[in-house]
Amino acid sequence: MNGKKKDGRQRPHFVAENNVEMPKDTKKNLDQSSKQIFLMNTDTICLVLAGLFTHLVFFYSIFDIYFTSPLVHGMTPHVSPLKPAANRLVLFSADGLRADKFFGLDENGQSRAPFLRDIIHTHGAWGVSHTRVPTESRPGHVALIAGFYEDVSAVAKGWKENPVEFDSVFNQSRNTWSWGSPDILPMFAKGASGDHVFTEMYTSDEEDFAASHASDLDTWVFDKVKAFFEGAKSDRDLYEKLQKDKIVFFLHLLGIDTNGHSHKPHSEVYLKNIELVDTGIKEMVKLFDDFYDRDGKTTYIMSSDHGMTNWGSHGAGNPHETLTPVVAWGAGIRGPQESSNQDIYPDSYSQEWKLQDIKRTDLNQILDRKLKFLVKISVFETTRGTLPLSFLNSSDFEKAESIFANAQQILEQYQVKMDQKKSTTLSVAFRPFSKLLPSIQKDRIRNIRNLISSGQYQLAITESQTLIELGLEGLNYYHGYDRFFLGLSIVSGFVGWMIYTLTLVVRDHSGLVNVMTKLEKLSQPIWLQEKPIKLVFAIVGLAVIVLLTVQSLPLTNYMYCLIPVVLWMFVALRNWLEILGQTNQIRPKLTTPCPMLTTPCPMLTNPCPMLMTRSFEKTVVMGFFKRELLSVGLIMIAVWPLITAKNIWKDKVTAAAPVVGSYIFDILGCKSVDRHRQFNIIQVIVIGLATNNVWTVSSSIARSQGLPFINRLTSYVILVFSMISPFLGGTSVTHRLFTITLALFPPYLLLSISYEDLFFVTLTAVLYFWMKLEINLNDKKVSLEDCDFVASSKNQQHRSINTEDIRRAFYYIFFILVAFFGTGNIASINSFEPASVYCFVTKFDPFMMGSLMMLKNVLPFVLVSCVFHAIHVLTAIPTKALFLIVLIMSDFMALNFFFLVRDYGSWLEIGTSISHYVIVMCMIIFLMVLFVLSHALTTVSVLPRIKHSKE
Repeated sequence: MNGKKKDGRQRPHFVAENNVEMPKDTKKNLDQSSKQIFLMNTDTICLVLAGLFTHLVFFYSIFDIYFTSPLVHGMTPHVSPLKPAANRLVLFSADGLRADKFFGLDENGQSRAPFLRDIIHTHGAWGVSHTRVPTESRPGHVALIAGFYEDVSAVAKGWKENPVEFDSVFNQSRNTWSWGSPDILPMFAKGASGDHVFTEMYTSDEEDFAASHASDLDTWVFDKVKAFFEGAKSDRDLYEKLQKDKIVFFLHLLGIDTNGHSHKPHSEVYLKNIELVDTGIKEMVKLFDDFYDRDGKTTYIMSSDHGMTNWGSHGAGNPHETLTPVVAWGAGIRGPQESSNQDIYPDSYSQEWKLQDIKRTDLNQILDRKLKFLVKISVFETTRGTLPLSFLNSSDFEKAESIFANAQQILEQYQVKMDQKKSTTLSVAFRPFSKLLPSIQKDRIRNIRNLISSGQYQLAITESQTLIELGLEGLNYYHGYDRFFLGLSIVSGFVGWMIYTLTLVVRDHSGLVNVMTKLEKLSQPIWLQEKPIKLVFAIVGLAVIVLLTVQSLPLTNYMYCLIPVVLWMFVALRNWLEILGQTNQIRPKLTTPCPMLTTPCPMLTNPCPMLMTRSFEKTVVMGFFKRELLSVGLIMIAVWPLITAKNIWKDKVTAAAPVVGSYIFDILGCKSVDRHRQFNIIQVIVIGLATNNVWTVSSSIARSQGLPFINRLTSYVILVFSMISPFLGGTSVTHRLFTITLALFPPYLLLSISYEDLFFVTLTAVLYFWMKLEINLNDKKVSLEDCDFVASSKNQQHRSINTEDIRRAFYYIFFILVAFFGTGNIASINSFEPASVYCFVTKFDPFMMGSLMMLKNVLPFVLVSCVFHAIHVLTAIPTKALFLIVLIMSDFMALNFFFLVRDYGSWLEIGTSISHYVIVMCMIIFLMVLFVLSHALTTVSVLPRIKHSKE
């Protein structure tokens, strides 16, 4: 054939460098080219770093604006002057317990918790506790014990340390004894003043999701409490401590949560664990009553930090996650009351649970106010809770005095918060909360005192509750006082960055704009010249610094305000003046056809491509709310080639499957096998080994034998091998992409539990067809089999961008989102399925489990980015221009979600709006990392490279 293909094009063949001598100058040039490809040029690196820093600041801003700590310190504690109802409090926290599984009856009409069911009917009060997102153990227990909803950002700051200083029931008690998990107890003991909070915990190794009896964790707690009281009988000092007042006992029961993760809440194991907890609580109540001679001074409360979905996860706002049971009885707690028409809730839960005849009292998760009232603990300064009067067995006078003390404590926090904000705001610009001015506070407090003195207790209670609501509203007002100003700065920065990058693309890569000479710049009016512009922005920046310094605002505010100033200065200096000055020269040149239509569409004079891209972006944005729209996008992408004006099927894209099949047979030995083909065979063997490992681990866990050491070792060996294997193959496009695919599949397989593997395979096929499609659409025809990442990039000629490049950038973003939402996302890390990591770890380890789940979500990203880099090489798109186009599109999406962020409505709506912004910003930042990573994965090779030579 003389080195030529049937179509007449020259086809080079591959020759190993160690077999054929390469001229020194050629080898030197190739190595320099490879190094340049990996590191890219200096301008691109600077642009990536600048974009990374800017977007990191934008990303962090959302936490600074919405998730700063709401707590204030320095208030005077208030306590009700009344005699306490109880000397001691026993708090049971059944981690992961769903309300419906606890209150509901089994198929025989019997309760799964007969003892507590009897308490509801004969001794105590019951209701549903409504938690807030994130439905995790840490914020749930902080709400129960410390009296406020912890910042969402605090979840990421540590499981066992206090991210913010807060007071708690434990800290204000005389003594607290607690038993349970090492992930919960230390965060309350560490922050306590003195040495009066005692903990006894099992080890983290005992929190094994693959264990056959996770309920043993609860049995361990009950046994330790029994041993504790048995030891107190012979320990005089301990016995004397236990006889004093203001004592708290906390039993954290983790077995239900662990079994829910492992076996799901509908399983027999989960339901049996509820029965075990009920029996254990019955034994504990008898133990306490016997030890204290049934003195009637003990209060019991049973609740949960969060629920759990049907598939065994928690973290989001599903009702199964946010609805938890609460049962209270003992000293100071009212007995069961008959339900009235006023007590009917809009849901049908009471009827489903056969409890419609007994008064139900729902409450927010914050129970600290009730706990403090019952044992006469000072109202600690960080509480945001409201006393649940309907649970208490108290007179109207006692309720009025207690709720008034509650209101005074909230007002103390309000006053401190207002003083703090006033001290950091210019006096002429300060806007006080109009509903609760100092004069209004005094009048309301005086009125409540008069009402209590005159015996109008119900009216005093109503006025106190209104005052609490105003105080909390005022706290939220001052907490979000600077949000509009900071939000305006971030929006200005976003717009400045997008205009800067857009003008860079048009100026440097459109081929339509000529850079102005120095003489042309000097001929501009003085207000358009470089020095005056710098002077103006320098004055603006100095004014911003002075204003921020005078108000003693934090350092982050300087970045939020100065970054827009710098960005707009660069826009004014280097881009828009040059483009604006050449507008008349640009218009006659704009005749680029629009590939999305059958008729020519100029790039700027006709807005069709941009409008279509924006409409696609809107579809993608809506896809965050309705995932089905992503399927519509895939259908549109599939149909578009059929209706395009270009005859892209002349090279038979549909023949791709046989090509892939022949390539697989090739590597398996049906044809001549070279060194790289042999390496691919090893990768296929590794996939088989991973498959066997998943099956073995699943069988072992099903038999309740845990994770065998050999399987864990095999999983980590496969993971390490997969991470380095892409760098051991050749750099031809087909072979390197095939090597990367085979390298990413084994770890994805090990982290999958269901259909995810099919998604990865399907995504690979779709990306291959996309690459073939782009090759056929490209005006300059290339052969995929002949292309090499290094050699093709070396010989790549500079060209201007066109509307097809905009489509390619959009496809890239779209496939990134498809990969992200395909089988999991950030929520699947927070609200995860432990079975996904069983091949690596079964014992509770938040950092390791979160890292493995993050890796699983990242792997499809890497595959999409590598295919996109191949398209970039095959179509000769300017690297910098492509990067900028992707950034502009992503920033448009981020700005959409920034405007959709809300701090009102349900907590599910608030959390969802913020998570969408965080997801897009993480995607933008990660795309910058992938931009560099894809270059490394496709161009770096540890083994000797393959060179192209003609026969």
